Amino acid sequence: MKKFVAILMAALMLLGMMSFASADKLSEIKEKGVLDVGANIEFPPYEFYWNNPDSGEEEIAGFDMALAKGIAEELGVALEIHDQAFSGLVTALSVGEMDVVISGLAIKPERLEVVDFSDPYFSGEQIMLVRAADFDTIKTVEDLNGKKVGAQLGSLQQGILEEQFASSEPLLLDKPSILAMELAQGNIDGWLITDLVAKQYMVVYPDTFLISDVPVAYDSSAGIGVAVQKGDNASLLEVINAYIAKVKADGTWDQWMDDAVTKSVSLLSE
Repeated sequence: MKKFVAILMAALMLLGMMSFASADKLSEIKEKGVLDVGANIEFPPYEFYWNNPDSGEEEIAGFDMALAKGIAEELGVALEIHDQAFSGLVTALSVGEMDVVISGLAIKPERLEVVDFSDPYFSGEQIMLVRAADFDTIKTVEDLNGKKVGAQLGSLQQGILEEQFASSEPLLLDKPSILAMELAQGNIDGWLITDLVAKQYMVVYPDTFLISDVPVAYDSSAGIGVAVQKGDNASLLEVINAYIAKVKADGTWDQWMDDAVTKSVSLLSE
């Protein structure tokens, strides 16, 4: 009987610790008065630096950053953006260098092993972008065998490249803008990228890029979400999920999208 009571007490203590832990991250953020957000500010229209013509000052724009600002306001704290290489964001979050990552981060099983995610707030298709001059000759995966294909380092597209285009030569870089230039200059034959970003660069490089017929197999239904540290995050995720639902329902999200695309095209065209 004593042994049973001891086990029961231990279980209750563990549950208490878990309950405390679930609220701990939210309490920590409110106590310090700052939401530390990790992002790679090099992925228009998700997030990017933009010169405001009215103020003449450089701002961080994009719908990811609008979401980050909104969540910080919802929590009643200041916002601090940590601009880092995309490939290091999940690791930095896991070791506590930031509170959340909001950077077009796809919800994938391997990432769920090390971080937790909010409900998805956006979903994009994965495509192969090619030069218009090569559109008729690059139609299948096999057409890219032995050819160079680019993807962002540490991204969802890197995994697709390694799995579905194993006979291609990969070029992995941190900055999408550099990959766009590599493709335009003919240094790579294809670029694996999400469709929304591809369409931005198609505006910037008119008559240069086209979305290829090359099939890219990826189930995008999981979408992208806000990543948080694994563990003490239940209360924080509850606030984030409620805020995402609110802005999606009241039209705010659509306004953010329109604003981000408009500014992104203006920026890239420069």
